[in-house]
Amino acid sequence: MGTWDIDPPGVKGVVDRTITAAEGFETHLTTYGNNLSSAAKNGGSGIVATALQDFANHHEAGIKAMVSQTTKSLTGAVNATKAYVDGDLEMAANAQRNASAK
Repeated sequence: MGTWDIDPPGVKGVVDRTITAAEGFETHLTTYGNNLSSAAKNGGSGIVATALQDFANHHEAGIKAMVSQTTKSLTGAVNATKAYVDGDLEMAANAQRNASAK
């Protein structure tokens, strides 16, 4: 039978670093939107504005999915680690209960 080797403090460290990196998403996306809008306004023609709008529309779903998946991955890592720790505590309590019943 295999063994679990999860390091909860290590998971927390990775999650914390990922959250720190992901906090920049909003700032970067705002800058992206502002720059795209500025380029469309100053592009000199309607064709440039249309092309930039098409570009933004094409990538919008992927950007939203990236942000959503990052959140889901972090939540999953935290929940899985919590379940692992809770399971360890439950097994220890059961072992103690069984030992004292003998």
